[in-house]
Amino acid sequence: MRRRALATSIFIFALSIISTTFVLLALTSKRWSVQKYYINDVNSPGLGATWTSPICVANKSPFYRCDAPVINTTAHPNTCVVPNCQFYRPYGRNKTSCRLAVETVGMDPDNGLIAGAQECQDVHYTGNLQIAASVFITLALILLLPITAANILLTTSSHHPAGGAAPTAESAATEPSTTKTHHPDHNSNSNPHHRPQYTHRFSPYTPPIVLFTILSLYIGVILQLIAQFFGVLGLTIIATPDQFQAVQHASGVLGATPWVIDKALATYATVAWTSALACAVLVSRAYRMPRWDKFF
Repeated sequence: MRRRALATSIFIFALSIISTTFVLLALTSKRWSVQKYYINDVNSPGLGATWTSPICVANKSPFYRCDAPVINTTAHPNTCVVPNCQFYRPYGRNKTSCRLAVETVGMDPDNGLIAGAQECQDVHYTGNLQIAASVFITLALILLLPITAANILLTTSSHHPAGGAAPTAESAATEPSTTKTHHPDHNSNSNPHHRPQYTHRFSPYTPPIVLFTILSLYIGVILQLIAQFFGVLGLTIIATPDQFQAVQHASGVLGATPWVIDKALATYATVAWTSALACAVLVSRAYRMPRWDKFF
């Protein structure tokens, strides 16, 4: 029982670490979507049949953006550069990675930062939701830290009650306080082996902390899923420049793919919410939440 309780507590905390790691990787990664550029073969039948190795690649995230590619056909072999790739602030007029034309008066109309209202709305929603998901999932990790540490200390302590087992992860987090219980016995003088019994109990604040942990995880999961949804819309489906706009200055020589989902949107965000969801379910099963009959 002691080993199972300890393993459960550590496993829950490991899931929280995984979800926090991947939600922060998604937040800071530039690889939410990708557009690849290829040299068109003069003998190609079209539709990208000879596109095997891209000459250059552009990435995009809610906070990262590039300009259209620039190709040098005078060099041998041809070279391609994607200019002005950088991270931008998540807020501020004329400071984000997606800007309306009204914000950028005097800027080159072909600048890659300029986009339509719908695209910028989806990009900004994606970024704000990703920040919020990161906050809640990280908060859950912080709340789990003292609970896990206390469970490890209790289950590994060498000073257990006489004849009793170590407190489990399930029972330890459910008890309101630390008490010492001694049952008087009028025959205690005749029993030299009689000892007082001790019961390990947690603080009365433990069940509310468990509840806040579960709520933080579930809120983080929901926010991460919505961020992925808007990310697919704003960073792939309606993302600019599209495959034709990106190569309009080198049409016939350079070809481009549409914006497609990349590692951060497909993998990092998915691992973040799935591990956070699993962690929330296990926390609700392993630790007791507040007894609602005390409030109603």
